[in-house]
Amino acid sequence: MEAKAVVENHEKLQLEAMTRTYRERRSVLVLMRQLNRLISAIQRHRGVSLAHLAGDGLFMEDVHQVQAQVAKRLLVLRSSVDDFEALVSTREQQNIQHGWNTVTHDWEGDALLENFEYHSFLIDQLLQLDVALGRRLEEPLQVAAGLLQQELYKEDDILPLVCRRMPEQIEQLARIRGLATHAAVVNECDGEHDKKLQYWLQCAERQNRELMQQIDTLEGNLKSNWRTLTELRNYELKLAFFLNTIKKDILHGDCRKADARQLFTLGSEIIEAYVEAVDGGITLLHVRLEDELESWLTQL
Repeated sequence: MEAKAVVENHEKLQLEAMTRTYRERRSVLVLMRQLNRLISAIQRHRGVSLAHLAGDGLFMEDVHQVQAQVAKRLLVLRSSVDDFEALVSTREQQNIQHGWNTVTHDWEGDALLENFEYHSFLIDQLLQLDVALGRRLEEPLQVAAGLLQQELYKEDDILPLVCRRMPEQIEQLARIRGLATHAAVVNECDGEHDKKLQYWLQCAERQNRELMQQIDTLEGNLKSNWRTLTELRNYELKLAFFLNTIKKDILHGDCRKADARQLFTLGSEIIEAYVEAVDGGITLLHVRLEDELESWLTQL
């Protein structure tokens, strides 16, 4: 009877460790999805704010809409999971809220570079948080729960794309969208902004080539289940057109030929495709988590 009690207690401890780790990972994935959309909204806010500061009053309605959306998303971020406090430190929470308050406080009096940097600093904070959350998912579920010894396991194909490569590309494109839209409104791209745009354009083109190469090397089963990622291929021509239009009309041409709203809309369509691809990857991570739990529950 004593041996049986020891076994039962051991099984109970295993169950508690497994379910605790499973719940934490499920919360991490919920937060990652919320962050993906929150970052996208702040990037959009940066773009429409820059257009309004440049003098295009037609973007003001966009500013109000996105500000309201970001405020709601920040509230949902805090209340979307039970163990939010354990995953995001009090200091990080305060920094995020302070960053957004800085972005929105008397923003119509901001200089262009000021406004751009306020947004970018907050976005970088959120991207770093996303990377930190992703690290919590690197080990297999049973290893993380302490039920298996640390072992060599295959490098994850999904996490680097979801937490680093695609978010970095999205931010690159969002920066380009914001500064190019501003230049189109003011009919001018000065030397400093010209250099920034040229550098970001080079980075975006290189990162996209690397991303497409990485997509090509993914296993067939993963590609077939990650439709929003493989569908990025369909946006290659639009992306090339978007970047080439900026080179031609903003960097090396007469900015007066550029249509600010069209540039912003096309850039946003492309960016949204990448955001959807990140969401698709998070969905696959959810599926994998459920499969890992099921595998443990049914193992002999």
